[in-house]
Amino acid sequence: MIKNYFKVAIRNLLKSKKITIINILGLSIGISVCLLIQYYIRFEKSYDKFNSNYENIYRLRYERTSENGEAVRFASCCPPAGLRIRDQFPEVKTVARIFRYKASVSHLETKYFEERMYFAEPEFFKIFTYKFIEGDPINGINPPNSAFISESTAKKYFGNQNPIGKKISVDKKVDYEVVGIFEDVSGNSHHKFDILLSYKNMIALYGEDIENSWGDSGVFTYLLFNNDVDLDEFKIKLAEMVDKEFGEVLEYYKLTMTLPLQPLTDIHLTSHYAQEYEVNGDKSTVNFLSIIALIIITIAWVNYINLSTAHSLTRAKETGMRKVVGAYRFQLVTQFSFEVIIINTIAIITSLIIILATLPLFRLLTGISSGYIIWQQTWFWMALIIIFVSGVLISGLYPVLILSSYKPIKVLKGKLGNNPRGLNLRKVLVVFQFTMALAVVTCTFAVYQQLSFLKNQELGFRTDRIMVIKAPRVRNISFESNVKTFKQELIKNSTIEKFCVLTEVPGRQIYWDAGAIHPVGVDETKNYQIVGIDYDFVDLFGTEILEGRNFSSDFPSDSLALILNETAVRWMGFPDIETAIGKQIDYWGIIYTVVGVMKDYHQQSPKAAFEPHIYRYLPYGRDVRGMFALRIQAQNQSNSIDNIKSKFDEFFPGNPFEYFFLDDYYNQQYKSEELLGNVFNVFSFLSILITSIGVLGLFSFLVIQRTREISIRNVMGAGIFQILTLFGKQFFFLIIISFFITLIVCYFGIDYWLNSFAVKMEINIGLFIFPLLIILSITLLTISSQVIKAAMANPADNLRYE
Repeated sequence: MIKNYFKVAIRNLLKSKKITIINILGLSIGISVCLLIQYYIRFEKSYDKFNSNYENIYRLRYERTSENGEAVRFASCCPPAGLRIRDQFPEVKTVARIFRYKASVSHLETKYFEERMYFAEPEFFKIFTYKFIEGDPINGINPPNSAFISESTAKKYFGNQNPIGKKISVDKKVDYEVVGIFEDVSGNSHHKFDILLSYKNMIALYGEDIENSWGDSGVFTYLLFNNDVDLDEFKIKLAEMVDKEFGEVLEYYKLTMTLPLQPLTDIHLTSHYAQEYEVNGDKSTVNFLSIIALIIITIAWVNYINLSTAHSLTRAKETGMRKVVGAYRFQLVTQFSFEVIIINTIAIITSLIIILATLPLFRLLTGISSGYIIWQQTWFWMALIIIFVSGVLISGLYPVLILSSYKPIKVLKGKLGNNPRGLNLRKVLVVFQFTMALAVVTCTFAVYQQLSFLKNQELGFRTDRIMVIKAPRVRNISFESNVKTFKQELIKNSTIEKFCVLTEVPGRQIYWDAGAIHPVGVDETKNYQIVGIDYDFVDLFGTEILEGRNFSSDFPSDSLALILNETAVRWMGFPDIETAIGKQIDYWGIIYTVVGVMKDYHQQSPKAAFEPHIYRYLPYGRDVRGMFALRIQAQNQSNSIDNIKSKFDEFFPGNPFEYFFLDDYYNQQYKSEELLGNVFNVFSFLSILITSIGVLGLFSFLVIQRTREISIRNVMGAGIFQILTLFGKQFFFLIIISFFITLIVCYFGIDYWLNSFAVKMEINIGLFIFPLLIILSITLLTISSQVIKAAMANPADNLRYE
């Protein structure tokens, strides 16, 4: 019997090839998209869960709040905190600290600038789970001048040689012996590193005093708690410890300091503080994509229902004849269920092929690590089974029941399709599809319009033709004179227009902040971002001095002068920019004078509000990690770069020449919005595609139901346009209903999303009209093909038995 069911099911599916292909295509696209979205979501949620004790691991952060409530929140912590916790809190099993250090690393003639390098305590390997190829992770990194390197880093510096026992030089100052090799850090780790150096070298570099500096940040501190620890009680004790150790200083500067705990697995999706390792993911985006995945697969199932019920009319006589010859409803349900199972099985197999074909591109688009292999994930196969079972039950149950419920007498008399309940349900489902498609297309337009709005904002500085070079890390007593000579040599070249030294270029987060700054005579203190610049900063970047003057060599006292931006002027309580000029500022006990006010510019991007900046003149010899910025002519840029590199190597030997162009770098800030826009683009196309299939299904049902009517109207002289208008108006009515639903829901959703931007576009009616026109056009094309086909048919064939 089962064999017979199977044969009949295959025969029926092959008999209606077009409907079968459309059903399989719609389901397979929906399934593959749903699974790929889940792949991305699972990857984002898998961060740091490879660590064996991840549930008990927390990161200790550092927050400093001024008297007026302005807070600076760091992902890192102050150095002494970890030491005190290690000594005073037995509920903490292990404490580990690491410190990020970007520097030039070399071996013989091979040199690179390493940004993924850290000083690490040996306890770091007790907390986190990494795979080691060679070396003792606990004892190996404890002695000074020892280093662990990743497998790929070993190949980069040493090729196929065994690096154990060999030396790498950091900044041409300290040689480190390679004592261990670890496998490359997984892509779903919130901290990614290639080189780990002994933490003792960090103390030697910055001095023993750093271990008692509660005002500093930059040390990432991790705690591994014992099981069943009362975290609320721990937080109270921690606050008491901070007050005991640093309370008097905080009271003097009128600051408060807290050390919040972050669960390890929350860092990637919820942590967006200063000094993060990298730009983290976004929990709301992940949750939104979960909804999108559900919508896509639901649309696919709805399509199947519509197409199957529409196609059921063509099989009504088959059903009636089966019942006449004695078939029970259970047998009919079983027969039709076999067809549903076969279609869903083929759709599952097809979706796997689609996933296999699109996986490399999808990884590239979303940044998923190649080490996170989808086929090895248990959740993937469980999801596949759940989707298959749900698809069979949800998409197959209603059509099967409809087919098996036909009355033989009505079927054989040709009286079908008059059930208003069935038609209304299909209309509701199509409204749902139209609403979802309109919503996705509208959101796509919103993302692109906001991104365009941001990019077209007046930044307040220029980014074109500005080349930024990372300043030398290998310095000596002649560094200041070398910088001056280097600048003079480059300016002689007609292709170099300007040159300046600075601590941070526009487009990057400023990590140099300082509190306890206030006008003389005012007790209230706030935190400000500090930027070190030289005389040529204003001219090179095209910023505007609104009042006062720029730093100048004509004023030797500028080493004690400050330039404020407009926001800093307001923060300091000055009524206007004119009043600020000449005012004295207490900067940690040293008195500076305000000589100028600079117009606000978007340091990071228009997504963020203006922040208070204080600009200081920094002599070339100041030991601050900085940058060189050059404005070069557009012509012969490659020759200019070669010339700059040649001079750089001449004046700063032993330093890698690393550069970027500011316009490219600045636009990287929009990557998340561009990624979101690209994702919406894909979803828009797929939503429209699947919805079009649904429209095709419902319209096929209507055409079959009213074939005789079309023929009669055709005989009576009705044209194709008249017939199209007659049948299309109900679809346009459904689209208008969907439009108003989308208008209400998307307006509030887009407005909520835009509130996360300091600068945002206005929501206008055009944002909703354009998606409506797109859906209307595609719907018109879809139904026109069916109407033309029905209208062009020979009326005699349809009216022969009337």
